[in-house]
Amino acid sequence: MVHFGITPVIEHVSDVSSFASRIDPARSSVLIARGDGFDNLALDTVCDFLDLDAEHVSIENEIFPVLNAVRPIAVIADLVGDSQDGYHIMKLIGAYDRDLPVLLLTDGDPALLGAVDAVREIWGLTRVTTINDECDLGLLMDFLCHAVRGTGKARMIQI
Repeated sequence: MVHFGITPVIEHVSDVSSFASRIDPARSSVLIARGDGFDNLALDTVCDFLDLDAEHVSIENEIFPVLNAVRPIAVIADLVGDSQDGYHIMKLIGAYDRDLPVLLLTDGDPALLGAVDAVREIWGLTRVTTINDECDLGLLMDFLCHAVRGTGKARMIQI
């Protein structure tokens, strides 16, 4: 049998697993800005399920360098609690990337939600979502799935 100088490609792939590891996209990160003492188990569990890295930063620290280093696909921050300043986080996101998805955990206080709308408009943020309870896993999953899909890195997850 004559091959006319064409060698079947399959003969050159000696290790399929090494080939697959070269095309596997890098994991995406979600930046979680919360005060110390908060239980992040629900957030970490959902991120792990979606194959996302959860990068935690204390809200008291400057997060702009972390944003540049991590380049997250989304940011989750608190608006409740004594040490929380979610509005400051919104301001930083506005300076960093106005289209970056931001999820704000609130307690449903109408005054807080009104202030969120005002700050969102002032800083030109386009993708701000609020939820009343971090344990609302459906809304949390929906937010993160939309964030992943927005990056173009969406892929099937194993169930």
